[in-house]
Amino acid sequence: MKRILNPNPSRILPALLLALPAGITHAGDTIHFEIISEGLANGVSDDGSAVVGQNNSGGFIWTFDGLQEIGGVAAIAADADGSFITGDRSLPSGDTAARYVVTEGWTQFGGLGPSGCDSSLSSAYDISSDGQRCVGLGWDGCAASAFLWSPDDGMFELPRIGPSATRADTISGDGTVIGGWDQASNGGRRAAAWFENARTGEWEETLVLESTLGNSAGYGEVNGSNGDGSILVGSADGTSDDTSGAFMYLADDGVVNLGLLPPNDFPYGGGALDVAEDGRAVVGYQREGFGGGQSFRATYWTPETGLVDLKEHLNGLGAGIPAGFTLAAAQSISDDGTVICGWGYEGLFFFQDAWVVILKGGEPEPCPGDLNGDGRVDGGDLGLLLAVWGTSDPAADLNGSGTVDGGDLGLLLSAWGPCPSGLCP
Repeated sequence: MKRILNPNPSRILPALLLALPAGITHAGDTIHFEIISEGLANGVSDDGSAVVGQNNSGGFIWTFDGLQEIGGVAAIAADADGSFITGDRSLPSGDTAARYVVTEGWTQFGGLGPSGCDSSLSSAYDISSDGQRCVGLGWDGCAASAFLWSPDDGMFELPRIGPSATRADTISGDGTVIGGWDQASNGGRRAAAWFENARTGEWEETLVLESTLGNSAGYGEVNGSNGDGSILVGSADGTSDDTSGAFMYLADDGVVNLGLLPPNDFPYGGGALDVAEDGRAVVGYQREGFGGGQSFRATYWTPETGLVDLKEHLNGLGAGIPAGFTLAAAQSISDDGTVICGWGYEGLFFFQDAWVVILKGGEPEPCPGDLNGDGRVDGGDLGLLLAVWGTSDPAADLNGSGTVDGGDLGLLLSAWGPCPSGLCP
């Protein structure tokens, strides 16, 4: 498979991404920012209607109707609409990955062997759009492996290239591509992807950054995927800034380096955590400094903006995020790129708060002349206008003159055809 690592994304992106319609994020949009709970917001459903996370009470689901506690230790990721959630539970036998079904409750997965490592059996990381496949890290004793779970097949270990541990961090919406890491003999994590053979159902692993410029061993991690796995995103750990940080792996075009923000402190690193369906918006994080003195910044990338500080970008659009609150990491983004969630803090990063941002489009463009509300100005509307000709009917008095007459007819004819689509408010 062709692999390209290019510090200048514009040389690759035009054919695949720049030809797509521009995203919704632009000046003038209405932006809703909200701290929804203490804790972490870990995942957004594909449609953006639900955010899942964890706080001191365990897992939660947040929607515009409010926050619902669902128990367990954490809710990590949601399916297409929040009906199925994967997360973690704590049981007497150990901590285990599990799936929560809104109408049924939790089902725990257990581990990959008869016992776990200390108190851990497995940990959940992602779920497919239909809620039928979950991935994560499973233990067999203290041997750690990437797993795939389904209701029919239960939990099984994915194949490995390296001699040591693996982990599955993400699964495509259709459940056919899995991303994560595979540990090398020196302990370094290498960005890995597993692809399902459509005919046999077997899984094959690939090191997606291996042999790329400045990162011949392929060090890094795959953290996010779009619906069919044709776009993967993650973090690279190359020999320079140009070969480190956020990256995008395109099924047909190889690897594109999205990079790092100019750092304020040392050491520093970062990466991409999730991607919108069309690949035109990528979210992630950057971490700088040592120990308790570390600082974090949530990051955001589009072809138009490049990699930017998410808080600065949103406040530039009028979000009004308080100066003292840090957006530390953008964990997940909806398919259409309009809902982003993550965690942040005010003061020390040890005291975390879950947040959500909703990027709303402007009000639909006016459509004068669409008197019957069918989204078009046509003969039906002309008939309605003529039926009240000479009256003061406000619905047909398009120019507000007090009389339905030739001025209104002219406005109607000038708007003839489909109404502007606008953006949903």
